[in-house]
Amino acid sequence: MSKLPSLLLTAWALCLGASCTTITVDAPQPAELSLGRNARVSIVPEAGSDCGELAHALFQLFSGQGYYQLVDRANIGDAIQERQFQRMSFVENRTSGRIKGVDAFIYLQAEGLSGAQSDSSSFTYNGKTVTTYTTKTTANYIANYRAVLSSSSQIAGGRRIELSDSKSAYSSDGYPAAPDPYPMIASMRQSAARQIFQSLHPSILKIRRSIGGTKSPSAKQAVRLANAGLWPEATSAAEAGTREFPDDPEARYILAIVYQGTGRYADAERVLKDLVAQSAKSKYLNAIRENQGVWQNAARFQQQM
Repeated sequence: MSKLPSLLLTAWALCLGASCTTITVDAPQPAELSLGRNARVSIVPEAGSDCGELAHALFQLFSGQGYYQLVDRANIGDAIQERQFQRMSFVENRTSGRIKGVDAFIYLQAEGLSGAQSDSSSFTYNGKTVTTYTTKTTANYIANYRAVLSSSSQIAGGRRIELSDSKSAYSSDGYPAAPDPYPMIASMRQSAARQIFQSLHPSILKIRRSIGGTKSPSAKQAVRLANAGLWPEATSAAEAGTREFPDDPEARYILAIVYQGTGRYADAERVLKDLVAQSAKSKYLNAIRENQGVWQNAARFQQQM
């Protein structure tokens, strides 16, 4: 057996001491924007009092990820002007919509709203009336985006994001000043930018698969190895587990999950379908649907990468 790195051995030892009832696997998540690496993207503030600030927050996220290329913001105006010109019915579009090297536009609309309201309440304590004054600030943030492919003018993705927050100030000496809404709006803006970025950028999601009891020591070891990130060793142990106890469905279920964790989705589905043929539990049927979803996403993820 090859010598394992000391760090991985340490992780394995820690997991051996714990009771592992799940396996954590990677689930590739394709982006709504179906573009490959180094595609050129233009972020366009379209409407709303906060769309410029949201565009800046999103620009910072994109500029730090090294996947898409952001079009020089100084040229956005020219690109939009050309875009509008191409949309005119009497203009023949010989360039298939490719505009100044822009592969997609991300149009943003964002509005941050806030309001304050005051209230008071009184109670009697030791014969003395005490009045408490409250001023509450409520902030709402609404953001919309749509990603439009410049080659076809088709919408590649889009969503509406609604966020809200509130803070209160209290006093017994009269109504206090209303809490500043700007920090709340700024925080919600960053949250909206992250949601937009995550939907447009390919990513890897960690998902947990629940494991039931198994009689196979090798299958149990496979779970521990997988959670330590030792996937080749986990695969060997999981396969040994199905040989030790060929009639143990959980040992085969563990093998299917380990196959999925190593990207062997077709092998995972084969094992799962054999399980369903022998025991039509909803658990295994659900596992097939989950595997197919991850499989399809992984294929789209690879295309984008």
